[in-house]
Amino acid sequence: MALGTKDHERDRDGGGADGASAPPRGLRAAALRPWNVLAIAISAISPTTSVFLVYGSGLGSAGTGVVWAFVIGGVIALAMSLCYAETGSVFPSAGGAYTIVRRALGPVFGGVAGVLFLLLGLVSTASILVSSATYLSSLVPGGPPVGWVALGMMVLVTALSLGKIAPASWVAGAMLVLELAVVLVFTGFAFAHASGGNAPFTAPAVAVSGGTGGGAVTGVGAAGLLAAVVPALFAFNGYDWPLYFVEESRGTRRALPRAVVVAALVAVVVEVAAVIAPTYAVHDLSATASDASPLSLIAHQVMGPTGATVLLSGVVVAMFDTGLAANLGYARVYYAAARDGMLPGPLSRFFGRVSAGPRVPVAAIAFLFVGNGVLCVFSSLNDLITFTGVVIVTVYLLVAVSALVCRVRDRSLPRAFRMPLWPLPPLVAIAGVVVALTQQHPRDLEIALGVAAAALVAYALFRRRLPERLAEPSHEGTAGPGPAAAGAGPRA
Repeated sequence: MALGTKDHERDRDGGGADGASAPPRGLRAAALRPWNVLAIAISAISPTTSVFLVYGSGLGSAGTGVVWAFVIGGVIALAMSLCYAETGSVFPSAGGAYTIVRRALGPVFGGVAGVLFLLLGLVSTASILVSSATYLSSLVPGGPPVGWVALGMMVLVTALSLGKIAPASWVAGAMLVLELAVVLVFTGFAFAHASGGNAPFTAPAVAVSGGTGGGAVTGVGAAGLLAAVVPALFAFNGYDWPLYFVEESRGTRRALPRAVVVAALVAVVVEVAAVIAPTYAVHDLSATASDASPLSLIAHQVMGPTGATVLLSGVVVAMFDTGLAANLGYARVYYAAARDGMLPGPLSRFFGRVSAGPRVPVAAIAFLFVGNGVLCVFSSLNDLITFTGVVIVTVYLLVAVSALVCRVRDRSLPRAFRMPLWPLPPLVAIAGVVVALTQQHPRDLEIALGVAAAALVAYALFRRRLPERLAEPSHEGTAGPGPAAAGAGPRA
């Protein structure tokens, strides 16, 4: 593993044989306002996408106890957002969570986080677009196969990702307004049609047999509730997205950490309400849980055919928006890892390339297109959701531990944001993630933890070839007093 830094730095600085053909030094500075970044973050979470993506699997494993799974997941997500906000203000970089782990726990664990993000980038967007294409096919029966529709969406996502980041953020923001309206209207209709026969908070129940109705139900145990927590965490994921655009943002150093917390709060409030409402509206738990799309079924029951069609059209748009936001963020993680010399030499030079005009990580975006495009055509949606959730919470574990280490070891470094109730948030996050992981499918755990273990061994073997503590990224500024510029100095 010839981890490259010198060759990559020479390419970036234009010091190669043909300096005129060298890629630009870095991402476009001050291209985004805080509101643009917040729109991308909430789009990455996408309350509409999240609820419609994971509600079915949660209802299947936890029954009406899915509301408790989302409440527990919401507490963990809020605790994690505080960890991300504080450590992100100490270590601002386009690498986001990867950079946090890299600089708090060292290059070996940073390498593990980078590899997990490589994996996440290849499955997250595909899972979202496959779900979007599935809902679209229900609206347009007899159309092309779902996989090929998802691939077409991936082509459009890639095209938007390759352009300037500011227009892409406005597209994401416009679709975000639409999707929030969709999920709030659906929540209101569902609350208005509560069946009165469910008590998800005091007596959660799960269907034990499928059918067209009248199936048996039983109480939900702790294992069933905890099994649904990881899908819930997947539903909330994305509030850390402001950190990945720190090098392209303008504004005060406090703006992006606060955006992380605001995005998490919006996600938790909207999604928990959007899960509670349809759960109370369930009339036949067995029939609803056995349906391929339980929220679609509930939408038809509480909004009628026309209302449900409008709702599902909004869901398709929301999921596309989420895929776009996810693609934008993961490309920047790849770029940051390459710039840091954390990948083998040829890969560092490849992923570190930035386009000449829009100044976006063009090679990373191309890689995401190929990987997700293949999975769009050949993957299973359920497999992608459960596996992605396990990988995400593994990253959470690394970030929460980093938050503890950073506050103790790096207490002299400037912090634009300090989490309240220290050290409760990282401890709550660590405990919740560990307990939730114990209830996941063994295959998903084996693959995710196997990849993490292999990365740990590989980076440990080549530890001497990795830089010790990273200096501030040498991009061309952020925005005057913005996060990256203000954080330079004492940690090199």
